[in-house]
Amino acid sequence: MSEQSAQEGILDFLAVPVLRVEEGTGQVLSANAAARALPFSLEAPAPGSVLDETGALLPPERFPVRRAARGEPLEGALFRWKTSQGDRFLVVHSRMDRSCSPAVATVSFQDVTQWRRAEEDLLRALGARDTFLAVASHELKSPLTTLQLVLERLQRGARRDVGFSGAQVAERLEPALRQVRRLGVLMQNLLDVSRARNNRFDLERERFELGSLVREVCEHFTEQARQAGSALTLEDCPHVQVHWDRMRVEQALTNLVTNAIKYGAGGPIAVRAELRGGVVLLQVVDRGVGVAPDDHERIFNPFERASSGHRGVSLGLGLYIVREIARAHEGSVELTARDGGGSCFTLRLPREAEEEGYE
Repeated sequence: MSEQSAQEGILDFLAVPVLRVEEGTGQVLSANAAARALPFSLEAPAPGSVLDETGALLPPERFPVRRAARGEPLEGALFRWKTSQGDRFLVVHSRMDRSCSPAVATVSFQDVTQWRRAEEDLLRALGARDTFLAVASHELKSPLTTLQLVLERLQRGARRDVGFSGAQVAERLEPALRQVRRLGVLMQNLLDVSRARNNRFDLERERFELGSLVREVCEHFTEQARQAGSALTLEDCPHVQVHWDRMRVEQALTNLVTNAIKYGAGGPIAVRAELRGGVVLLQVVDRGVGVAPDDHERIFNPFERASSGHRGVSLGLGLYIVREIARAHEGSVELTARDGGGSCFTLRLPREAEEEGYE
């Protein structure tokens, strides 16, 4: 066996792709098994398929094999290959052996795609954390400011011995109570995120009539919708007994309705329910700004918000909580675009607990 054949045999045992390239010509003299198994070309990539570390497209003369053939040392240079299976990140090393004529460059390619994606995920998570802290500070500060103003006005009136009628006191306390409820929702959402991520999202099931729950939620938010310029209507709801955690489903429906009010652009909002076999469909439909198709799944992740152009801020937890409540009930939630603009959120829940086998 020749020395070259022995070297090639040894290289075949390596897990990383390795090429041996002739200096000057760039001719590939050998490729080990790992290099041959790749579904894309290392030595002659298609134009526009290789990028550098900054994401800039490289011309063919800057491809790593050609650079190594010119004698350029590549010490841990990062390149990105665009392939039909997605982007692959490869760290390239090269070493020139001039003991033979012509000289031969040995070029190795280490796949760091998983590490690179983990790094990108970490950076996104850090960015989401910073955004969350900024938004949380804003969301918590607004109701606290309102509470402070209301209480200070009542205090000034008391110090001046100004007599308030019961109706006046109730009127002045209403915005304070509204902000207290808002704080309660924020705190509940934060607590639920922790529970969901630690698989401690427990349910307290009870049997109740579906229509009573849906009507209560709609009545509670009719005035808030009106203030946003929207008409909130309950279009249809069957008379049916369900076996759910009432408080959790009310929370999920509340999140969908308040989301529609926020992003409904002042258009009408419809809530409807339907029984299909053993599954209840709860739908909240708006005619607002809508959600880009690429965001239909992403917005159900924690701390995510759609790029809708809406100027308001939120923690990005409401739809995530809806999804977790649906999952806890062995159900699902999905978003579909509405014809003519807007969004339709559909919450699908089994009428009865699956494990109990009710009909």
